[in-house]
Amino acid sequence: MSAPTSAPTIQFSVDDLPDFGRSGAVRDHLTEMMRVEVNPLDRDMPIQYRAELRLLPGVSFGTAFASAMTTHRTGQLLKDSEDDLMLVMPDTRMTIQMPNRDDIVIEPGDAAVVSQAREMRLIHHDAAQSWAMRVPHRDMAQMLTRLESAPAMALRQGTPMLSMLRRYGHALEADEGVSSPSSQQVVARQMQELMAVAIAQSSDYLRHSEETAISAVRLKTARSDIEDNIGNARLSLEWIAARQQITPRHLQRLFANEGTSFSDVVRQVRLARARSMLEDPRNAHLSVAAIAHECGFSEAPNMNRAFRQHFGLRPSDVRWQP
Repeated sequence: MSAPTSAPTIQFSVDDLPDFGRSGAVRDHLTEMMRVEVNPLDRDMPIQYRAELRLLPGVSFGTAFASAMTTHRTGQLLKDSEDDLMLVMPDTRMTIQMPNRDDIVIEPGDAAVVSQAREMRLIHHDAAQSWAMRVPHRDMAQMLTRLESAPAMALRQGTPMLSMLRRYGHALEADEGVSSPSSQQVVARQMQELMAVAIAQSSDYLRHSEETAISAVRLKTARSDIEDNIGNARLSLEWIAARQQITPRHLQRLFANEGTSFSDVVRQVRLARARSMLEDPRNAHLSVAAIAHECGFSEAPNMNRAFRQHFGLRPSDVRWQP
């Protein structure tokens, strides 16, 4: 019976490469392994990079040394559909830049949690070492029910379990005893759980969780208000927002976060109400025009057209027949 082998390890270094072509070698490596583009901050200086990465089922981790550089997860690279989470703990200042969001500055002792599903640029301001781990988003989402689909957050120094996670990772890098498949699975699960606890205790995650809970209540209340007033001539984004005591822009954002819009919700509610009324024998005495008006349509042809587009049927096709 053969002895079990240790967890696979990937090592990469440019120390033995000539300066000419070094940037290309590092770029190819990081594009392949991390799916990012890399460029030196000082284009006159050759890139320095060396890393050792250990691979376990459900987690990879390791230490890397890099010169000052930027790594860019571009919109083009997002087409690979990867959504793993990266936890990065740099020993120098790092800045995270994202479209339409404020920069996040990570100081030594802090950590960043970023998603491969988000376009971003990481700026490593000085040559330094970093420790990082990578896990599937689905595994973290099972433990953190309010985790965003593409999070980007800071875990500040002192966050519970953060320093322990890095120490545990360093210890595992030097430990050749994690060899059997069962022990690798146990260790991987422990690292995922430590990461989940650290994220759950971070101020960014707690703030997002609170905002998510409040937003869910406001969105549910707004939807109910739309349903209760679907035939009201005053129904509009501004009118509902005023009744909810929030700004129209904020209400638009609540719907956008759910992948929809105010007008889409109104149209869906109107069509659902119209179909329900058409199918109800108690409304047999009402004309289609009267039902259209009751549901907030300006005239029957508008309802007929929207009904066919949404249901693939004419209103007369679903109308109750004695």
